Amino acid sequence: MIVSSLKFRNFPVDDTDIFPWTLPIVKNFEELQFEKPISFFVGENGCGKSTFLEAIAAYTEVPLAGSFRLEEDASLDAANRLGKYFYMRYEQKTRHGFFIRAEDFIGFSRNIKNQIQALDDEIIEVKENFSGGDINLTIGAIEGEKQEFIKRYSKDLEAMSHGEGFMKFFTSRITGRGLYLIDEPEAALSPSRQLSLLSIILEKVKKTGSQFIIATHSPIIMSVPDSEVFLFDDGLITKVDYKETDHFKITKGILDNPGSIMSEL
Repeated sequence: MIVSSLKFRNFPVDDTDIFPWTLPIVKNFEELQFEKPISFFVGENGCGKSTFLEAIAAYTEVPLAGSFRLEEDASLDAANRLGKYFYMRYEQKTRHGFFIRAEDFIGFSRNIKNQIQALDDEIIEVKENFSGGDINLTIGAIEGEKQEFIKRYSKDLEAMSHGEGFMKFFTSRITGRGLYLIDEPEAALSPSRQLSLLSIILEKVKKTGSQFIIATHSPIIMSVPDSEVFLFDDGLITKVDYKETDHFKITKGILDNPGSIMSEL
């Protein structure tokens, strides 16, 4: 384990009528104990699970896999405020890892494309203005850097389908032992690719000892073995079996008897 618990260092006495302090889940929060290397935050939209995940990212200062630094992203202002009051117990502190939301992938892929283009532009500039020395040596160094980008991420992540690019991102970026925070990855993944993601996560947990905290609505993703599920509901966070979640019950009910479920709508 990298982190084993989360609680408030203290609670603000002022401005508690400002989001996220207005969330019941924040007002009632006491402590989370992480006992598994893979943890899921589940609950209805607006319950606060993504806000908590974002605040953990702000507190731990893991990189944001998008086009902004985490503290520069205006959409994360509330999470940054909340994260300042968190305290996490580390079993082994690390800055390795990342935080990603499905929408951040678009910014990430564009950044990679722009960096590759910048290296192409640099090669052109060297060819046009180089004087003296070995031009092949200079161009070779730049070309080598470019090829490393292409080898790791492909030449154009945007040209792939969203799911293909998302999976390429995970296989290339989940490397050493780290803390990985992922918000609703199912938004970009088909059911089969969700299973592929779980395979990658299980492999990294086994080989590197990494830890994953994932906010999700997917009963496929939250079913992974040797994991724990934190349910955000009625202003409280409780640990449950994934089969106790509405996500599982509703999905199973529809698959078992779609006609009966639809007649009740």
